[in-house]
Amino acid sequence: MKLTAFDQVLVYGATGPAGAARESVRLAVAAERLGYDRFWVAEHHGATSGCGSPEILVAAAAAETATIRVGTASVLLPHYAPLKVATTFNLLERLFPGRIDLGIGRGPGAGEAVVRRLARPDEAPYPEKAERLLAHLTAGTDLLPDSTPPQLWLTGAGPGGALLAARHGLPFCLAQFAHGAPRPDIVGLYRDNFRPGPLGESPRVSIAARVACADDPRDVRLLRSLLALAAAPTNRRTLPSWDELHALEPTTPSPGAGTDGMSVLAGVPTEVAEKLAALIAAYSPDELALTTVCPDFDLRVRTFELVRAMLPAVP
Repeated sequence: MKLTAFDQVLVYGATGPAGAARESVRLAVAAERLGYDRFWVAEHHGATSGCGSPEILVAAAAAETATIRVGTASVLLPHYAPLKVATTFNLLERLFPGRIDLGIGRGPGAGEAVVRRLARPDEAPYPEKAERLLAHLTAGTDLLPDSTPPQLWLTGAGPGGALLAARHGLPFCLAQFAHGAPRPDIVGLYRDNFRPGPLGESPRVSIAARVACADDPRDVRLLRSLLALAAAPTNRRTLPSWDELHALEPTTPSPGAGTDGMSVLAGVPTEVAEKLAALIAAYSPDELALTTVCPDFDLRVRTFELVRAMLPAVP
């Protein structure tokens, strides 16, 4: 089973947005060393965003690695002209042949005020823009330099994204972290309606899951409290640093808050391995895309290392 290290490029404490971007590149290097197959970054906008231009971070991460595939989960296509996205990833594929993934999605990726400023007048609906992007990447017109296309993925959390991916023969990545319980019905809808296309002859499913895993139960408790803090209304402009989180711990919500069900696979390695096995049993995926929320970079890498070690034991 292929594994993706998925970085949401979150901003913690004094590290700031610049530090978040640099740590993302370091995480790509670590993911390659640990044997991950892909490294993906998210797109978010605003003053506290670590990555508003994922294509730039993709280029930086690809330049610092040698074999791992690097891409997006996802470029928020409603904000852009399809030809511009196709042109950007055509160039990335020429610079790093056979290593670029282009994941697209429709989420806003920002608050309402920022989204209004990103909006383009008279934009086509998202499904139409996805169709245009696919045509640009595969039609062989004179709009783009000759190149093999990047591997295109469609990411989503609901039936609409699953059906759109199926209609165009694209791989589909389901955002499991958006759901408290597994949603095999969404993946089933994708598989049942899949039509082979120029970028895919058979269905391919990745499940994106958030993991909070550490060797020390005390660290797991802190990570759970961070997830609860991240989910709660707050005036904070960034998430707390590891030291700040220690100081906040006495007043944080109960250990299970923010980690109910399958929205987060939380616990020490034995507990997470059981939850991971249940997730795989629910979906029978081809791949997993794993993300974590952790201010301490070394512990973040350790989380990916622990999960990588679990997979040989998982059916």
